[in-house]
Amino acid sequence: MNVYSQGVFHQMDMAIQSVINMIHTLRAEDLNVKPTPEKMSIGELLVHMSVLCEADFLIGAGASEEEMDIFYADSEPAMNSEDIIHSLTKHYTALKQGIAGLTEEQLLTHTTAYWGGTHSRYEWLLDTQAHFYHHRGQLHAMLVHVLQRDPKVQLFE
Repeated sequence: MNVYSQGVFHQMDMAIQSVINMIHTLRAEDLNVKPTPEKMSIGELLVHMSVLCEADFLIGAGASEEEMDIFYADSEPAMNSEDIIHSLTKHYTALKQGIAGLTEEQLLTHTTAYWGGTHSRYEWLLDTQAHFYHHRGQLHAMLVHVLQRDPKVQLFE
């Protein structure tokens, strides 16, 4: 794996662990809390986060919308902390292994998502990091502002 991807994963390792630590602060009933009526519950957000690393990798590899629908249907865990953590670590490992298997030339190759966005595979990796951080911030805000519980989790080095 090239040095730039290693740097991204160094930061992602901490982000993944911080989400796992936040999950450990939740009670089962917390997963059903829906801060905004038309948006995801805490559990639905965590289910989404648990598969997004591999999902974004597949999108960056050029998976079709139909292929992604099948991936989501087959991959989303049950809405409980144990299954969510297992899914999160499994799909994050798949992302790391997928990126590690790419040559530098492949990382610089541009691909187009089914909705038309075009990036290099490395840029898709950066998008995955940003996507995960975005949802991690949402999760943290839900815990602090909705559940009124500071998870006391380190978010950055």
